[in-house]
Amino acid sequence: MTGLTAETPPGSGSAKTLDGWLRRWGPGRRARVVMIGVVLAVSAPAVTTLGLAGSAAASTGDSSVYAWGQGVSGQLGNEATVNRSSPVLSALSQVAQVSGGDVHTVAVRADGTAWAWGDNAYGDLGDGTTQDSSVPVQVAGLTGIVQVAAGEYYNLALRSDGTVWAWGWNPEGQLGDGTTVTRHTPVKVAGLSGVTKIAVGGYHSMALRSNGTVMAWGNNGYGEIGDGTTTRRTTPVVIHGLTKVTQIAAGWSHSLALRSDGSVMAWGDNHYGEVGDGTTTQRAAPVKVAGLSGVTQIAAGGGHSLALRSDGTVRAWGANEHGQLGDGTTTHRHTPVNVSGLTNVAQVSASANDSFALRSNGTVMAWGNNACGKLGDGTTTQRLRPVAVHALSSATQISAGFWHTLAKVGPPKVTAKAAITGSRIAGDKLTCKATFLAASSVKYSWSRDTTTISGATAATYTPVAGDAGHKVTCTVFGNNTYGTTSTSAAISVYARFTTGTPPVAQTGKYFIYRFTATGYSAAKVTLVSGTLPPGMQLATGGTLSGTPTRAGAYTFILQAAGGTAPTARGAKSVVVRAPAKFTSATTPVAHAGKYYIFRFPTTGSPAPKVTRASGSLPPGLKLATGGTLSGTPTRKGTYKFTLKATNGVGTPATATKTVTVR
Repeated sequence: MTGLTAETPPGSGSAKTLDGWLRRWGPGRRARVVMIGVVLAVSAPAVTTLGLAGSAAASTGDSSVYAWGQGVSGQLGNEATVNRSSPVLSALSQVAQVSGGDVHTVAVRADGTAWAWGDNAYGDLGDGTTQDSSVPVQVAGLTGIVQVAAGEYYNLALRSDGTVWAWGWNPEGQLGDGTTVTRHTPVKVAGLSGVTKIAVGGYHSMALRSNGTVMAWGNNGYGEIGDGTTTRRTTPVVIHGLTKVTQIAAGWSHSLALRSDGSVMAWGDNHYGEVGDGTTTQRAAPVKVAGLSGVTQIAAGGGHSLALRSDGTVRAWGANEHGQLGDGTTTHRHTPVNVSGLTNVAQVSASANDSFALRSNGTVMAWGNNACGKLGDGTTTQRLRPVAVHALSSATQISAGFWHTLAKVGPPKVTAKAAITGSRIAGDKLTCKATFLAASSVKYSWSRDTTTISGATAATYTPVAGDAGHKVTCTVFGNNTYGTTSTSAAISVYARFTTGTPPVAQTGKYFIYRFTATGYSAAKVTLVSGTLPPGMQLATGGTLSGTPTRAGAYTFILQAAGGTAPTARGAKSVVVRAPAKFTSATTPVAHAGKYYIFRFPTTGSPAPKVTRASGSLPPGLKLATGGTLSGTPTRKGTYKFTLKATNGVGTPATATKTVTVR
């Protein structure tokens, strides 16, 4: 094997790799392979980051794992121990989530069990042995698992009850059981409950709780735990001052947290600017990453960090000696920069010197070091900008291990479940929308109650009268070569409110009109949405009355219910107009031979037209219909005239005005 500066005999120790990362191993462990020194940095790639649909989603088909990169310990899971520079299929089906660690892999199956493969020197596989395996073996005693995170010879697993379990190497207390004893089978992390996401770093662990706070434990030499100290913690401690967190990510010796407002906090080692605050100062407590907003997912690498924004672009900062920032350079960055040429990204993942992006079409892009073919482009050539992983499509989750990379493939994942928009009134068009990750095609089906509506296979549907009083459902199907995923939404359709159009109302004048619905005996009419004109009230019998006080066009939805007919709704509008009026204003003095302009102010809806009713304007001045008097007066004197304002509402307004020309 290559990469270590020296061959080291068995025993506890460390060595520096050729890429500059310090590596450690425990008693009896020979430095037989080079590790890139960072754990998977995506806190919950498939379960949380990608926004899976809730109860209104179902999949048919199977989910498998493809792997590439180093395979010497069997971490690719393909019954072999050779490196692969292009993806190969791992021997596990029905995969819900996968995580790449040091030289091992751990995955959750759809039944909530955990499986692992690869290196097992410290009980990494959790099967009670230290025997490596190139095929998946079941982690002992774990059920109800919803997320796993693989790290430096150890792992975490989150159960559906909010507890966390850990196994493997434990020199810094990263298992969180209050000891530094290595565990070959899972043990419960002490004092944790209500956990929704987990993340593991080089030798530290993190847990996000349902209240938006974060706990951490393990190594703290660089302040990566974030409790304001550099003291090692063998049980979880709270990161004070960090609230409203929605995601976490743990790098080799730094940590990230995404807050609900789209901002990112960071702390820990900052040698390369991986904290992103514009400095290289180590931070033992969270600080805000500079210049980031609209972030939806984060990933932390060996000495670099990634942030996915809501527009599908990616920002990166920190170490860049191998091009892992993807900006076409090898310059370290202390604040975020754009990754070149990436759009429509759904998830990011980072390793020590490499970065990965899963696009919404199910393809994967990679950039950085490429040792052992980890970028999956069929080479081992370093890449300063993103390149496509070979022959991989329909990916729904990615995970970057130290030397190997994983992609879960399977039926499309729902990223925004079905939603129907429109008035829900018979005769008005409805639009159904859902989004998927890794869908090669999308199809639609509409149904009335439980009966499919013939020919309704588009994203839009216009309910007919017969749909009134029934439930109309839109089902959206995302398809790819691995299967189909569907998501549905349903609405109730209302009959159309059949009343006529109300007359125009006038401010200051009493108004009354009764809305009636044909076929609704003694209907109860109510306001569903919108705004009535100020000064007016709607009675339950459907009468709108009152003296409006403000002009404008007011649109609202009324509902009629009564008898055996289906509930009816209708969009109605009332236009309120205001008569023309002149408002008081002092007319300025004009000067002969000097340009003059003044507008006589008026109110009214619609806008009044102003004309001269009598009298004479100063010679040289003209009156526009909008009420503006302008021009260059040619004769001195005092000129008195009467103006009239009309807008077709009520009685025209008149006003006598005087202009003095000096």
